Amino acid sequence: MSNSQQDELDQIKAKIQDHLISSGNYDIINQQLKLKLYEAGWYDKIAQIASTELNDQHENHNKDLTFDQLFTFIKPKAENLVPNEVKQEILEKIVDYLDNTLQ
Repeated sequence: MSNSQQDELDQIKAKIQDHLISSGNYDIINQQLKLKLYEAGWYDKIAQIASTELNDQHENHNKDLTFDQLFTFIKPKAENLVPNEVKQEILEKIVDYLDNTLQ
């Protein structure tokens, strides 16, 4: 994908997000996502990963991790731990919203 195509895609994503926010649907979908992640135990899993990493760093006498370093370590793991059914359900809600908006 060229830089101009990526820029165009980023602009489209930003417009969709702006529309979701201004309509109030972003908050609704965000709350549904948080609930689904809570029900799936995702928050507990992420807390455990963070705790383990902090303990490992402490036990190895490495310098203290900054929030940014911990976030960089956890982010890909957190994204991978989102259950596929949750991703699919939230994507369907966004698609339904866009279908209804664009009609």
